Parts: sequence; C-alpha cells; structure tokens
Amino acid sequence: MKIVVKIGGSLCFNENSPKFSYFSKLIPVLKQLKNQHQLIVAIGGGKANRKFYKSIEKFYLSNEQKEWIAIDMLRANARFIACLLKTKPIFSLDEITSKTEGVISGIAPGRSTDANAAFAAARIKADLLVKLTNVDGIYTKDPRKFRSAKKLDHVKFSDLKKYSISGKPGKYGILDKLAMETIIRHKIPTIVMSGKNPEKLLAVVKGKKMGTLIS
Repeated sequence: MKIVVKIGGSLCFNENSPKFSYFSKLIPVLKQLKNQHQLIVAIGGGKANRKFYKSIEKFYLSNEQKEWIAIDMLRANARFIACLLKTKPIFSLDEITSKTEGVISGIAPGRSTDANAAFAAARIKADLLVKLTNVDGIYTKDPRKFRSAKKLDHVKFSDLKKYSISGKPGKYGILDKLAMETIIRHKIPTIVMSGKNPEKLLAVVKGKKMGTLIS
C-alpha cells in the first residue's frame, strides 16, 4: 500500500523537547509500516514550536519572516524523525513523485502540515491517509467542550467541510480548508483517529475500523 501518516505535534512534543516515551512506541510502528509499505510521514509542530512562535511576536518581524522561522523549526522536526526512521526529510513538494518515501513537515508560508500531508498523499496517489491526533475521530462538536458531541464513524467527502470546526494550531479542528479541499478533490481515503496508542495504527492499516473514515 501507499500510506501517508500525519502525526499531530502535540502528541509527540512538549514545550521543551520530544516526548521520549511516546517516540519509543511510535518509531517501531512506523518502521514496521515502512518495511511493508510505501510510507510518507508528516509531522506537526507541537507546543515547543507554538511557544517559540509566540515569543518572537514582540520583535519587529514581518508575518512572512515569522512564518519562515516557524517552517525552519518544523523542518527540524522532519529531519529528526527522518533520522530515527533512516529515511529522508522532504522540504519541497517538488521532491515528491509516485515512489517517494520520507518525512514532511513545513513547506511554505500559509500552508499547514495537514495540507502538506494531503498534498503528499495526492502526489503519490495514496491508498490511505491517516491523521493521528488527540481526539479519537471526527465529532459533531468539540468533545472537550460539549457533552452532546457525537463521534462519527464515517463522513462522506461531500459532507467533510461541515466539520471544519477550527483548524487553528493547538485548537480542536479536523483538517484545515486546504487539506480538506485536497482530500475531497483527489478522493483520498482518510482516517482521523487518536494517536495516543500508536500501535493501533498497524491494526487500522490492516482494515480494522477505528476513528472516523472519510471516503
């Protein structure tokens, strides 16, 4: 299979460093997938990146300058995970062909890591895009705020944009607008699921129903 796995930065990075305990569970899973499938991993920023970005707001920098600084930090995350997986970091969408494997993160201003994951999935014509996040699927509302929120087992491509609740870094949001548009346009089968137990990813790739399927 051709698989793209997007990992939310909040799962694996705290305010100061990578979460060793999480990576000790995640990396063996990704290595197993890499040995069996064509794999691209996409990684977000997490609290450390957001903390640094907020700290430079007091300096006289343009928005574009700040975004490029954030992208360079995201690229460090990509290189870090690429080293752990013994694969290559991807710093440009132009690098991606139908046979590409590696780790992608920040690419250019105005584009999220979710969107980059979706673009990568489109480029390789992925059989599956999996987003590992801090909720266990797509809900009708933010489940951390509303008890009435209901988890959805399946969402059609045509209905996906209804659930663009937030999408801001560090906030509850399924996928941002550009990521959603890419998934819909290229009809990329996508699963949104909890990444707290990364070993469950292996079962999902084998077909076990978990999280929310977008198709």
